[in-house]
Parts: sequence; structure tokens; C-alpha cells
Amino acid sequence: MNKKILTIKALVALFLIIGILFFSAASYLLNQRIEFFPAEYNKPFPRNPFKGWVAWGKSPLFEEYSQPYSMIFVIVHWHQIEPVRGNFDWASFERYWHFDHAKGNKKIVLRVVLDYPKGPTDMEIPNWLYDKIEGRGTHYDHPERGKGFSPDYSNPTLIAEHERFMKMLGERYNNDPRIAFIQAGSLGHWGEWHTSPLGTGEFPDYDIAEEYLRHYTQSFPDKIVMVRRPLEFLLKNKNIGLYNDSMASDATFRWLDWIRSGYTSRWDKKTHPGLDKNWWHKRCSAGEFASYEKGIQHWIIGNRYEITLEQIKDSHTSWIGPQSAGKIPNSSDYQEAIDNILKKLGYRYVIESVSCKKYVLAGQRFSMDLVIDNTGVAPIYYNWPIEISLINSSKEIVYTGAVPSIDIRGWLPGENAVSLSITIPGYMKGGKYDVALAIVNPDSRDIPGIDFAVDQDLKRPDGKYILGTVSVINIKDSILGWFSSAKK
Repeated sequence: MNKKILTIKALVALFLIIGILFFSAASYLLNQRIEFFPAEYNKPFPRNPFKGWVAWGKSPLFEEYSQPYSMIFVIVHWHQIEPVRGNFDWASFERYWHFDHAKGNKKIVLRVVLDYPKGPTDMEIPNWLYDKIEGRGTHYDHPERGKGFSPDYSNPTLIAEHERFMKMLGERYNNDPRIAFIQAGSLGHWGEWHTSPLGTGEFPDYDIAEEYLRHYTQSFPDKIVMVRRPLEFLLKNKNIGLYNDSMASDATFRWLDWIRSGYTSRWDKKTHPGLDKNWWHKRCSAGEFASYEKGIQHWIIGNRYEITLEQIKDSHTSWIGPQSAGKIPNSSDYQEAIDNILKKLGYRYVIESVSCKKYVLAGQRFSMDLVIDNTGVAPIYYNWPIEISLINSSKEIVYTGAVPSIDIRGWLPGENAVSLSITIPGYMKGGKYDVALAIVNPDSRDIPGIDFAVDQDLKRPDGKYILGTVSVINIKDSILGWFSSAKK
């Protein structure tokens, strides 16, 4: 009997010693760290969303686009969508503008235009609306502008009908994941908020213009709305962006000065204050190249190329189009300049370093510390989610954890210290696993999301980047395994 008690005590002591040794070893292992410094990838990523080149959506311009594009530019022709009041032909409109190409990471920019000089018709608004406002406005045929009709924007009937139309547009597209940006056009030639030269229309006073802007923000609360110039309205709406239709020209320097210092508008007769210096942290900036009779290549060669890069940096431009480098053949002598501009537009995420623990216990938190250098000129303005995946030796994903605490909109140009963590499931078997990181498309999870500018050999076909290896220790399985071995 005493011998039996001694045997039990010896076993208990043995197990206690083994446990102490096991946990001491585990503690030592769990404090070991690994570091990884991925090589940078130097080519552009034309498929990354919300940045880059924007193509005209209509034919034949759409088919003529040579460079890869990330968005499609769509003019909302009121007469095309609502030829008869209350009858909306969405299908024909979307087919005409190639909405079917906006899938995966490709998105759409919408601009409503009520006056389109040299357009396919002499009048942009529908005939029924022209009759309803009793033709109030300016018919023009100017040698610089061509033919068109500029409606009386102060007309109460036009304002009411515009509000109704924008509400219907919002019901159709506010929750449509294909739509990324809404340019608040409506006023002036091409929706550019001017009626120049004199005699081609009357621009409304600011209080009327502000009413049109409210139609946009009320109809599209979940989209990024952009305006042509910095306006007092932006002081009350911190997320409204800006679009610049004179990109690369000297007019952009004046536009930038308006943003910094404010200006008095000759059009709406209002003095508008400048924006704070960090305005671009929340407000997307974009636009298109200015027209030039010798072609777009004028803006990307010689001294003009440096000016273009300077303006992109100073205005924190995310995308350029539909007037862009898109029609220049992708095998031309301009390709290097085109690629360099594309790399600068918007965001570009270079993973400078990765640090994580070499071992982790099942059921515990696993953390990764990264330094991500945004070498672009702006943040992203939509928050796409981050996921960490564990992949076994058969290259199968055995677990994926979301990291909802990280908002990638905060990754500004420059280095960003990012700490990510997930909980390893308690059921995870012990062993080695590759750790993969991905920024995923929340609307099309089968489509790879955002590319990192690192060695693309690290990228799996599903868009996840393998950034290290971790050994999972499952204590329960280890102890049970030891007991099983001991019994044998």
C-alpha cells in the first residue's frame, strides 16, 4: 500500500516537473520573434481600385482605350434616362455606358450634366422638362463653345425637378457597389460650374448653387461626392472631394491657390474660404487632363512631365480621366512616364517590414507588426477590410481572421506603423503555417482585392500575400499526445 502511494506521488512529481519544463520551454518559444523585409515591386498596379486611369464609358471612345483602367466615366444624360417624365430607361443607359465592365475592382464615376456644348443634341435636358420650364434659359451658338442650351438654374421648376431626378438616381445607385464617385455637375457647361464665355448662359448665385449640391449629398449619403471648386459648402461637409478638369495645365496652380487661400468667385458671386492644409486626408481629389490640340502626350513629356508630377503631388490626385493617357498605345515611347504617373496617383502600399512571434498558442492572440510605406500621394477613401489567413503545408487555407480594428483610410503617404492581430482558434492543430495578409474586396470576395507593392512571388492566386511562417502550439493536443505515448 505504501509502495503504491509512493508510486503515485512519484508520478505526480514527474508530471509536475514535465509540466514546469513544458511551460518553461513554451514561454521561451513564445517570446521568439521573426522579421521579414519584402523586396519592393517597381511596376504599377492598374487594377487597384479607386485610383489610376479612368476610361470614357461610351463607344467608340471606350474601345479606343489602350492603357489599363480602373474606372469608367459616365455622363448622366437626363434625356437619356428619363425621356418621358416618370419613365426611367435604366437598362438602355447602362448598356450605352458599358456598366457591364464595372465588375471586380473596376468602378464607375458618375457626373450629371444639364448643358453639354457640342453634344450629340443641341439640348441636354429632356424635351418635356424644357417645355415645363417654358424654355427659360440661353440658347447659344458660340465659335468657341459650339451649340448648346444653358437652362435658367434659378427656375423653381427646374430646381424641384432636379431634386426629384437626383432622388431617383440615388435610389438606383447609392447602394450599387459599382459606383465609386459622384461628381456634382449639373451647373454650367459640362457640369464644370462655369458659363464661359459670356453670353453662353447665366450662372446662379451661391444660395441656388448650394441647393443643387444638397440634392447630391441627400441622394448619395454612402458615396463620395466631388465638386469642381472649393466652396463654402465644404466647411459643413468634411468628406466632399474635389475634381479638377484642368489637370497638368497652368490653370491647376490657380485651382490649388483657391484651395489654400480661398477666392471670390466670378460665377456664384461668393467669397469662399480656403481649406485646412490636411483637407486631402478625408477629401478625394481627382480630375482629368486639360484638353490640348497636340494631344495628351504634351502633358507627360519634357518640362511638362515634371509639372504634371508636381501638380499630382500638391493636389493629392487619386485618379485622372476620362481625358487621360488612356488612348496612348501601351507600347509607345511614353510608357515609362505613364507608368511613373500611375504609380504616384492615389495610394501605393509598400510593406517595408514584418515582425511577428515565431510560435503562438492555439486559443491565443497572434499579432503582426508591419511598417507600410504609402509611396503614393493620397490615402484610399473607402475602407476595404484586412484579413490574416493561416495556410497549411498543402497550401490550403485552414483559418482566416478579420481585423476590423484597422481602417486603411488612415494610411497616409509616408511610413505607417500597423499592428494586426487575430485569435488563433483553440481547435487549431499544432504545426507550421504560412501567414498570409490580404486587403479584400468587400463586394466581390472571389476577386483579389488590393495589391501590395512587394515581390509578387509572395502573392497567391487568390490575392493573399505570404509574409512569414508561424508554429502553432496546441498544449491540449500535446499533453494528450504525451499521455497516449506514455500508455504505450
